[in-house]
Amino acid sequence: MFTSILYQAQVMKDIEDIRISKSNFDIIFETYSTRLVNYANSFLYDSYLSEDLVQEVFLRLWEMRNELQIQSSLKEYLFRSVRNKCINHRRDRKPVEGFENEHAQKTTKEQLVFIQTNSEDNFKMLYQAIENLTPKRQQILQYGLFGLKNHEIAELMGVSVNTLKTQKSHAYRKLRIMLELSYN
Repeated sequence: MFTSILYQAQVMKDIEDIRISKSNFDIIFETYSTRLVNYANSFLYDSYLSEDLVQEVFLRLWEMRNELQIQSSLKEYLFRSVRNKCINHRRDRKPVEGFENEHAQKTTKEQLVFIQTNSEDNFKMLYQAIENLTPKRQQILQYGLFGLKNHEIAELMGVSVNTLKTQKSHAYRKLRIMLELSYN
């Protein structure tokens, strides 16, 4: 095993002086692929996309193996190539994200129009459902509607934050059930 590692190190050192053969390429891929994917993922936070971009870098390395003239070390070349791929991807992705955000805003506006037309009925059903909750849970939801945070509500009611969260969760579950029954 140790001689294999020494051999790989020697090949990696000599790789800049010779053409990249299939066996050398395999060694390069095995040596750097995992580290390059982790490096790409530190930019993109998407492991599948990171793997794809690293594959593209290796594909380009293979396709250009006879023309490439690496000025620095192979390791530096690979990491710089991956970094540039990530930067280019993020730059090229921005217009698409802008379109998606615009589309999401239009959808939200359409939903708001629907809610506003039915708001009176919706509010009436919501308040009727809240009235069917226990007084404690009613109070928790009312404080929440006034914009108070969990820790503020817990302090006002003299309970722990975890207790409040549990009660709030039960209240929402009960409301969901009651509202589903109202719509059906």
